[in-house]
Amino acid sequence: MAEPEELTLRYVPLDECRRWPSNPKTHDLDKLQESMRRHGFVDPAKFDTALGALVYGNGRTEALEIMRDAGEEPPRGVHVDESGVWMVPVQYGVDQESRQMAEALAVDHNSLTAAGLPVEQVALMFDAELLAELMGGENAPELLLDLASALADVEPPDEFPDVDENLPTEHQCPECGYKWSGGG
Repeated sequence: MAEPEELTLRYVPLDECRRWPSNPKTHDLDKLQESMRRHGFVDPAKFDTALGALVYGNGRTEALEIMRDAGEEPPRGVHVDESGVWMVPVQYGVDQESRQMAEALAVDHNSLTAAGLPVEQVALMFDAELLAELMGGENAPELLLDLASALADVEPPDEFPDVDENLPTEHQCPECGYKWSGGG
């Protein structure tokens, strides 16, 4: 019987967290920082050797860099070593067999968090040009093709409506009370 693959968690210097330069996922860095200030850094990034970079957690590590560079205190979950270096938890192990599979994992990981939303809405979380570069011809994973196809059909509105606290909502989470409108 083969040995099971395992994930390990290591604290590494923030500046050594190599982000994936072709990551097609867009990030709301302000909201990521706000969440980390409130809840701590509770969702470690994942390094994949096939990609040679973070397969997910790119936005979270970028948000940490902004916080550090602004002179903020590190959020809970981030350690500071004796020389003042921010040490960030990163997952290692269970790497993909190819770069293409690592790229597919990155897209899956980011888009599956929005499961239940129409593919057109999920597609808006990605940069269309970078996503097209990842398609890699006929071997592109099906999810990449679905997202790229959806992006081709989506036109962003010229103007967005004003949002205020009095906007009617259609849904509310029974556990935390979060309210939202739109899909699912």
